[in-house]
Amino acid sequence: MPEPSSPDNVRAAYGLLSHLYLTPVLVAVIRGSVPDHLDEGPLAASDLAKRAGLDELSMTRGLRALTAFGAFQEVSPGVFANNPVSDLFRNRPGALRNAALFWGSEHLLQSAAALGHSVMTGEASFVHVFGETFWDRMRRLPEENELFNRALADLRSDEHQQIADAYDWNGVKTAVDVGGGAGSLLAAILEKRRDKRGILVEQPEVLPDAERLLSERGVRDRCDFLGGSFFNPILAAGEIWTMCQVLHDWPDADCRAILQRCREAMRGTDRLLVIEMLTVPCEPNPRVSILDMMMLLYFGEARQRTVDEYKELFGPTRFELTRVLPTASAFSIVEARPV
Repeated sequence: MPEPSSPDNVRAAYGLLSHLYLTPVLVAVIRGSVPDHLDEGPLAASDLAKRAGLDELSMTRGLRALTAFGAFQEVSPGVFANNPVSDLFRNRPGALRNAALFWGSEHLLQSAAALGHSVMTGEASFVHVFGETFWDRMRRLPEENELFNRALADLRSDEHQQIADAYDWNGVKTAVDVGGGAGSLLAAILEKRRDKRGILVEQPEVLPDAERLLSERGVRDRCDFLGGSFFNPILAAGEIWTMCQVLHDWPDADCRAILQRCREAMRGTDRLLVIEMLTVPCEPNPRVSILDMMMLLYFGEARQRTVDEYKELFGPTRFELTRVLPTASAFSIVEARPV
């Protein structure tokens, strides 16, 4: 049986999470802890429905639909079991449960239904539907913001390790992670490299989550926190500056403002690592395309950029692209130096 976190299984999981009919069903099943109830073996739908607090007939139909698209398996009539895809939605470290709960949230589903407005106008459908930006909503609703940060940590835990392993950290004493969320990438960098330190630059309300995560990963004593916006001066110093999935959240003008703040603080020998899933013209990629549509939904002009588009951002902010490094994950490392 393939490993639960194999690329094929992850692709299947993302396919379910981007499906109009299946995402709400999957989220209801996950909220009822059905993948966890099946952890020890197959169960009849009637038993599952009682444990999960769901309607028996509707859940049976839903599980059959999910089975048809790659999650769960019906081992005998009305009896279901996990498979490697549904196992990804159990409540365990490295799974996609939090990501599924976030992707299946009402605000995202309503915004997705309005994506036609984004295609016609270039505006974020989220703002069109709710009358506020995504970041304003996250500040207003701390529980949703916490779920968002947990989802990012779950989605990127293995990939952050693959990103960290793809770069040569020799000669680096301190890594500055700009907009690093709860610090998952920074933890991946520091765990195997006991001689390195890190600085996490994030909004103050995110730092309690970072305190927990970095403490759990055993690297908190080698991390400093710098609370604040990356649109303001960044009072940090390090040989490597990382931005993982930061620029894809912002339109070009804001990206240049963020890059300019980094450039102001960086020395000529420092390096900037922009870590993103890259759009490659003429090479369609379903996962990158789905994420790009999510950026359109939330942020309008913000997007999964091409290498040439990053060069266009770097020039006015006095950076020069030096190389693009692949990783074992879907992410690439776009390295730039100050000029």
